[in-house]
Amino acid sequence: MTKTQIRSRIRKLLDQLGDIRAELEDIRDEVEETRDSIEPYDGAYELTSEQEERQEWLDELYYVLDNAVETLYSSEIDEMEEYL
Repeated sequence: MTKTQIRSRIRKLLDQLGDIRAELEDIRDEVEETRDSIEPYDGAYELTSEQEERQEWLDELYYVLDNAVETLYSSEIDEMEEYL
């Protein structure tokens, strides 16, 4: 394998990672918006247990997505760009 081939493959993967980062960030942001939009039903002052469970699930999912996004911004991945 030549340097050119290696660089080409790495560039392609880094581009794909960029797309994945963007998608995960979009989903993460939508999860946060969805979580924040949960409100008590008309006339109620508190969330139902189902709504609370949904909020908890969305909170946990947000945390996982946020960690995934941060991992994709790691310094090790950025170091690969030095070889291009």
